[in-house]
Amino acid sequence: MAVLDLPDGIERLPRTVTPFAGRLLCAALVLAGFSLLTALWFAPLLPHLSTALLGPPEDNMQDLWNSWHAATATGWHDFIHTRQIRFPEGTPLYYHSFAYPQVLAVALLTKLFGTGFATLVALHNLTLLAAFPLAGAGAFYLARHLMADVPGRDAAAAMAGFIFAFNPWHVAQAMHHTHVTTIQFLPFFVLCYLVALERRSFALLALAAVLDALSALSSWYYFFYLFYFMAFHLLWLRIRKGSWPWGWNFAAPTLVCLGAGLLLLPWAIPMARSGMDTHLYYVGSNMFVADLAAYFAFPPTHLLASWGANVYAALTGNAWEDVVYLGLVAVAVFIAALWATRKAPDADRKLLRYGLGGMIFFAAIASGDCLHVNGHVLTWLHMPNAALGKLPFFANVRTPARAIVMVYLFLGLGVGQALLLAWRGNRNWRIGTIAAAALMLVDFFPAPSALALTDATCPPGLSVIAADPEKGFGVLDLPGGYENGNAYMMLSACHGRAIVAGETSRQIGTTLRDRMDMQDMAVQRRQLVAAHVKYIVLHAPRPGQFQWQAPDSEQEDGNRDAYLRTYPRIWHSPELTILKVY
Repeated sequence: MAVLDLPDGIERLPRTVTPFAGRLLCAALVLAGFSLLTALWFAPLLPHLSTALLGPPEDNMQDLWNSWHAATATGWHDFIHTRQIRFPEGTPLYYHSFAYPQVLAVALLTKLFGTGFATLVALHNLTLLAAFPLAGAGAFYLARHLMADVPGRDAAAAMAGFIFAFNPWHVAQAMHHTHVTTIQFLPFFVLCYLVALERRSFALLALAAVLDALSALSSWYYFFYLFYFMAFHLLWLRIRKGSWPWGWNFAAPTLVCLGAGLLLLPWAIPMARSGMDTHLYYVGSNMFVADLAAYFAFPPTHLLASWGANVYAALTGNAWEDVVYLGLVAVAVFIAALWATRKAPDADRKLLRYGLGGMIFFAAIASGDCLHVNGHVLTWLHMPNAALGKLPFFANVRTPARAIVMVYLFLGLGVGQALLLAWRGNRNWRIGTIAAAALMLVDFFPAPSALALTDATCPPGLSVIAADPEKGFGVLDLPGGYENGNAYMMLSACHGRAIVAGETSRQIGTTLRDRMDMQDMAVQRRQLVAAHVKYIVLHAPRPGQFQWQAPDSEQEDGNRDAYLRTYPRIWHSPELTILKVY
């Protein structure tokens, strides 16, 4: 583990050289094993891969539109600005929640399998789930690199990969946000960066910059988290050696940041310009946080979720952003290893300390502006985010709890090292190691009933709009609202037409939907005709969706009966009614 003591140039422990065929077989087995775990974890979705989306109806429907938009894009400009939503003006997309590696993978796969709606749903689901085995493999190889080359290393590294990829936070994010779920580049970046430091390799630093950019293009949060990781590693070296490791160790992170920054310039420049506009800084920096109690409370997806319900009812954020459960078994194993090795050689304790230090560092960032304990905000105890959240551009990282992804990475390293040390003991220790690993699997296994699904099929009536030979017109879907806007984005992939509604991560500018007259039908009709909005789709209410907004609400929808009286009806079914404007 010389990479953790670079200033002295400590020699690495000797390692056996594995032939290429052996390395290839190992990679195949790792991916196969984590793929089987993925199938087990998400078994309720597998029979519905082409007809449903993972999670309740929310941002997951917007994510499907992202995949459709990427698959049908005619050029790079479609990722900068689109008129497919917020028609007719359209909206910039540089602040949108594209998981670029994922949507581009879907776009490439549609070249082979087509862009039919059911095919698109299946490809979207598969590329979303692919984050789990890939993330597990990345953490496996990182842990394997940092561990001593002794018997049991691969099994211990596999548990490190499991903790990083299959923890409850990652499962919860998979049901809501594809871009946040795309964590697979993070451990590969850390591995590449650490090896580049060790070997003083510019080629590996360039690869690290590419992985940094890919992480940012998955979720901009990860660009900041990897920057924080490089800062943490410098701090670690400083603490280990008592002085700052100047030279190469400072040059390397600078070069990585510059390289990644150059790759990200097409996105970063317009984002930075808009980043000075404070109305884009949404609330959340002291709401969507990692609560201290939630580290140990069973989350909503847990088999024992009812035991943690009272804690989650008191937390300040969304149920899925609040999930930061570290696992009682994993924490117990880690703490036991720290205690048992308190007098052990430094070689045994080094990775444990590194894991603990990384967990504390990123847990502090995940805590928000002030520490939260069981929903209570300790306003007198400020955390690092209180300063970071005030910086231009940095303030867009409004959900600090997502930094928990790096806590899991370091937790995996610590638990993996703990299991490896235990495996070196006698027969009883080995039996205990196997039992602990099995308990960790059970502790993270999601309750099948907690994995919600969203219907993703096309209502037959939308084929009427799809068959219209005219080009360049738009569709107004009603009623309004954020969740409904996500649904309309998904359904627009059925007919392929631009829609007046639509949601982005940041709303920049006003469009027709913001200034429509919702009371005077004559005025509204003139507005719609002038904007080439040809159809109005009235969606029938269903539990949790398509509820009509009252006239005194923030975004009223007008009078439903007035629409039926004003515009001719060309389709009606229990699901929806289609009206023609002109």
